[in-house]
Amino acid sequence: MKWLRSAVALAASVSLMAMRTARPLDDSRSPIQSDAALGLLHGQASVAETRARERCLSLPVAAPNDRLQGPHGDSLVTTRCEVLRYRALGARPKSGWFSVEYRWLSLFTAEDTTRGPAARDTVTENEVVLLVAAAPGLVQPIWHERFETGGHAIWRSVTPEIAKIGTSIMLSVEHCVNGTGGCSQDFLQRSRLGQWTTVRQVWLAQLPRILAGRIQHGVHIDVQSLRGEGGLYGPRDPNCCPSELLRLQLGLRGDSLALRSQTVVPIPQQ
Repeated sequence: MKWLRSAVALAASVSLMAMRTARPLDDSRSPIQSDAALGLLHGQASVAETRARERCLSLPVAAPNDRLQGPHGDSLVTTRCEVLRYRALGARPKSGWFSVEYRWLSLFTAEDTTRGPAARDTVTENEVVLLVAAAPGLVQPIWHERFETGGHAIWRSVTPEIAKIGTSIMLSVEHCVNGTGGCSQDFLQRSRLGQWTTVRQVWLAQLPRILAGRIQHGVHIDVQSLRGEGGLYGPRDPNCCPSELLRLQLGLRGDSLALRSQTVVPIPQQ
């Protein structure tokens, strides 16, 4: 049943996030280091920037049964899409990188056939698309992710950010789990030739083990400064309120984010 699949998928996602924050990330064979790469687009044609701003782009997505957790029948009846927001990325106003977020509303035949042939299941999804300027007035879709929203959603948000570091572009993709407040990040690096590689997060393995074990809801890393912050939980801390804050300064060394320094500061309890 789909409700069971949803529960299993959510548990797997929470477990995946825990793995990202509770185990060393320096094993290049680990699939948890390349999640962001799943959204890379190859060979997409450039489109007018006004087109991407005003109308949803049609990009390849997995079949409904492979991506949707909520109830939906086998037949798609109608679908429509609206543009939620369009913004420039990067520290510079004219970095040439943009993100656009779309909202998809799809009507399917009812999964529960006892409701009759006229019944419909409604599914809402958000899609985040990363665009790069290809020529004056033109942008090219480079990366995207489409995720279900509403009561069956696994992700609360998916947020891409970019920064220019040296001669390459760093892409951060942050996933936040619906309902828990926990988030995790993956990183990719794009060379001047347009080739993408996974950035390994070796910094966690470099932390003292006692600190790494107290990270419960992830560490947010600012892709511009490579500074990170995350809550450290003690044995009696409630889920909402860690007692200490971990602050990190990372550095990019080849294809790895490495630890430069860390400090722990108390969080005043109210």
